[in-house]
Amino acid sequence: MACTESGGINVAYSQNGTTWSSPEKIVTNTNNTPECVPDLIQLQDGTIIVAYNPRPSTPYTEDRRFGIRCKRSTDNGKTWSDEIFVNDASYTFQDGCWEPSMLQLPSGEVQLYFADEGPYTSSGEQQISMCRSFDGGQTWGKAEKISYRKNYRDGMPVPVLLHDGATIAVAIEDNGWAGFGSFIPTIVTCPLATNWKNFWVDATSPNRWQAVNYSLCARALGGAPYLRVLPWGETILSHQSDYGAGQNQMWIYVGNEEAKDFKAMSSPFSLGDNDNALWNSVAVIDTGIVVAFAGINGHDEIMKGYPVRRLQAPYAKPTMDGRQTRGEGYYKPLATQIILGTKNGTRFTADFAYDDDSLYFTTRVSDRTQFPIRNTSYTDGVTLYLDTKNLCESSVTEGIYKIFFRLDSTTWFYPGSANHRFVKQDENNVKLHVTRKSTYYIMEAAIPWTDLGFDKAPSAQMMRANVELSNRTTESSTTLTKEMLPDATTTSSWTWMELYIQPNPDQTGIATTTRDNGIRLSTTGNRIYVDSSVDIVSATVYTANGKTVATKKKCGRNFSIDTEMKGIAIVRLILDNGQTTSKKIII
Repeated sequence: MACTESGGINVAYSQNGTTWSSPEKIVTNTNNTPECVPDLIQLQDGTIIVAYNPRPSTPYTEDRRFGIRCKRSTDNGKTWSDEIFVNDASYTFQDGCWEPSMLQLPSGEVQLYFADEGPYTSSGEQQISMCRSFDGGQTWGKAEKISYRKNYRDGMPVPVLLHDGATIAVAIEDNGWAGFGSFIPTIVTCPLATNWKNFWVDATSPNRWQAVNYSLCARALGGAPYLRVLPWGETILSHQSDYGAGQNQMWIYVGNEEAKDFKAMSSPFSLGDNDNALWNSVAVIDTGIVVAFAGINGHDEIMKGYPVRRLQAPYAKPTMDGRQTRGEGYYKPLATQIILGTKNGTRFTADFAYDDDSLYFTTRVSDRTQFPIRNTSYTDGVTLYLDTKNLCESSVTEGIYKIFFRLDSTTWFYPGSANHRFVKQDENNVKLHVTRKSTYYIMEAAIPWTDLGFDKAPSAQMMRANVELSNRTTESSTTLTKEMLPDATTTSSWTWMELYIQPNPDQTGIATTTRDNGIRLSTTGNRIYVDSSVDIVSATVYTANGKTVATKKKCGRNFSIDTEMKGIAIVRLILDNGQTTSKKIII
């Protein structure tokens, strides 16, 4: 479900985000008062609340105030309640209240946060306020101060309950940080046990911090933040900024479980020269898919993103033919473990597999202007960087490799040297197959383990990897546009992602990914992911000797289970039809 403003408040529905119902208007503008910036929440009992912001137009009159209102639906949006009052500020633009966003606590209490100029009618300052409801949004208490920086404007709040279940975090825009001269995304927090009772966050509070790690990310100034929590605890932050091309773009970052250290900066939308992505939001659905939502030049667009915490290379034997066939053995059925390309507008995907002889790498690049130019580095292609010993170095050294797969079907192979340089090796045994079509090309490579310094496959070992697209835009130009993993650099392997060479099931008899009867289990770190075609009532994880290490109830079809173990695990699943199945997997 999505809600937007357009001559009032509209909602639309979708099963998968691909197709949407026609917009349904649930609030109509009246009395020269546009209804604006809606946000929505579904409560624990299924009730949907849409909150919105009446903003009177000129000429202002005292009977029409800037405020916060909401409507409720208890039947999945089929019918809606009458309008419910939440808060009023003044009747002029300079002293209004703005941008509602909601959170439900485990106790059932619903909190509605908003930017509030009401208390500062003579200064232009603004605070974050919050109203509480203890009856599912039918009635609301008085506004309480949540955060305030004297002489500045805290604004546009979005609250979440962090993965620890003990901390409320609110993303805001804050224009009071020294050295920036503009709004930047900021986090303010409160212990759930305190729950904002006789508590608010001022400018110097340890409960206020800059969200983005600017030592790794560009200083993209701008506000309108949005915050969500991934199923495994990491946090997702978005905001808008004109950084780069000078047009407003939506930027997304990944933070830790404390809503700190946001990095991995990326932009989900590829914009034209005259496009702007404004007033954005993010949602997290299913097993961690991130849905970015933006208003672009008067219409709304979404883009799905797939967070990857660690790259995986399963044991398989892909057919080396320069094609990508479903179920060939790569980590994803269509070889899309890595999806990049929004930064420069050239989409490319990549994936891994391995066998006893080679590490397999495949990539698909959407490119209508292909230039397979020989004997120059200024050609289309994809570079794979490998830290085969998981050294996490800040410079190139032995055991680190750069492998440039070129559109002319040749491979340039660069081992790292002791003097911290990549040195091109004249001969290599890499097999590369390239398939070119008018709108895309596919590369499939087999890199012998012996070329990477191994005498046998490094089963169950950790490496690090980075991928980089090189795209030549014209035949006459030597300019390349490049894109790689967010935050990564070409010479510092500590900035690359972990690449896990999964155990060989032929040797262990146990898989790190198992699929049968419509149920797929996979692991990343200490977490087990379950994807099922049927509902699962409960899941229990046991060690090999029968000790229970984790349980989960009312699981649904797509979920994850955290464990604190390594090694062989037995996962016992009870299906909603009463059947029981047990699966062996290695963590």
